[in-house]
Amino acid sequence: EERWGRDPEKLKETPPRSDSREIEIAKSELMAEDQPPSSGDASPDDTSPVSVLFVNGDPLTVEDILKWIRHDLEKLASSLPPDAYAKKLSEIARSEVRSQAEAILLSQKDDQSMEEQATEKLDQFVDARIREIVNTSHEGRQTRYESWLRERGLTPAENRERIRRQMLIIAYLQRTVGPKVTELTRREIERFYEKYVREAHANQKRHMLLIDIPYGSTDATGRALTASIPIEDARMRAKRALEQVRGGADFAEVARKYSEGINAFAGGDWGWVSREGVRPRWKPAIDAVYTLDAGQVSDIIETTTAFFIVKCAEVEPLEIESFADVQSQLIATYKNRQFDLLTRELVTKLYSEAVIRPANPGRFLRAVIEAAPKPQSAPQP
Repeated sequence: EERWGRDPEKLKETPPRSDSREIEIAKSELMAEDQPPSSGDASPDDTSPVSVLFVNGDPLTVEDILKWIRHDLEKLASSLPPDAYAKKLSEIARSEVRSQAEAILLSQKDDQSMEEQATEKLDQFVDARIREIVNTSHEGRQTRYESWLRERGLTPAENRERIRRQMLIIAYLQRTVGPKVTELTRREIERFYEKYVREAHANQKRHMLLIDIPYGSTDATGRALTASIPIEDARMRAKRALEQVRGGADFAEVARKYSEGINAFAGGDWGWVSREGVRPRWKPAIDAVYTLDAGQVSDIIETTTAFFIVKCAEVEPLEIESFADVQSQLIATYKNRQFDLLTRELVTKLYSEAVIRPANPGRFLRAVIEAAPKPQSAPQP
């Protein structure tokens, strides 16, 4: 048991779980893997899925993960194409596994021998948090809150315990990490304000118009064409389009005539765009529009699939708050970032010292993904 990072005496005090049989089987199998390999044993590089992850001896099962994300995954599985769902599933599952494993590590460091008075106070905070959730998210109706939990296959007791653990972790971090957060000097606050102004300018949205002339074997949406478009033909179309725009023709009319992009029918009008969330095909166009002032038109931009001509119709109006108005907010933001960074450092240290089984946690993540809801459009076996 000591190899698994658990004090045998504390192990006796742990209340049994309903899935304790599954956990014991998983532990036995993984402990067997820890033995020196012999002929016929599984490869040390085995990536087969395992149903339980042990963090310093504390178990985390596939169901522990899925019960908090299953409801959202079911919605995504019914609305996304299989490839898009698979990517989203991997992101959500990975995030939940990481979050719960970190919660276990931090909970283990907290003082478990809380005095009765402290326990009562914590329970009062938990009650207050649940009341806040009921009031703000469920119109103050306990029945709606319980119905919301049932839809997700959860019980009030499970959710309460999750909230309680979160509050224990927050209290622990405030005691251990909080005192390490430093006060800012006047110059540091001023530099942070200068960075805030730069980021605000960099994130201003642009109103973009785009002439999109694809070439090759696919159209602007990536669909295969019956006949490939020669690159020289596309280049000549782009040159004629730019000549007309430079000659004073209305950009939108030229776009309707020459563009074959997704918004050609609307004069190439993409509306307000930002740097975030754009597909790689159109990233050169977004990058270009951010180099233009309102009313300016780019030169021809050649990519591996198309020629672009970009116009910045407008730049989003920007109101920068004064240093005095945002000083307190900047200080709070800076301290929060410090707190998050110090928390990351603490969690990284705890991970490096922890006993994790299986040694490759990706095997557990694989088991979670395999047990998750399947996309409705996926072929049936």
